[in-house]
Amino acid sequence: MSASSRYNRAVARRVESPTAAGTWRTLAALDELGATRVSDLAEWQRVSQPTMTTLVRRMERDGLVTRTADPTDGRASLVSITDTGRAQFRSFREEARRLTSPAWDRLDETDRAALARAADLLEALLGEPELR
Repeated sequence: MSASSRYNRAVARRVESPTAAGTWRTLAALDELGATRVSDLAEWQRVSQPTMTTLVRRMERDGLVTRTADPTDGRASLVSITDTGRAQFRSFREEARRLTSPAWDRLDETDRAALARAADLLEALLGEPELR
């Protein structure tokens, strides 16, 4: 876990962007999960709900997300990624891929296959009850 976290931070630092890391993490969650309540995003990011509300307001102002009423709870809202947000997130990921490809290219096929298998196993673990 430590190596994975350090790798993600190192890659994010290399991508030149004025956008805060919390914005990228939130866009990643919304891209994967779809419309999500602010409280769930806060829990996912391990930040307070007021902190996430502030971030979502900023992202909404920048056209990266939209908020709509939660049909199951009129007091809550659902946050969704916009086409602009999705395009910026994909651009961020492509730039990260471009910047890191020389390092990946130095790995031999066996090592790349081992990392791909490890990623598949981590993805499978996310379906386990303890990690949901």
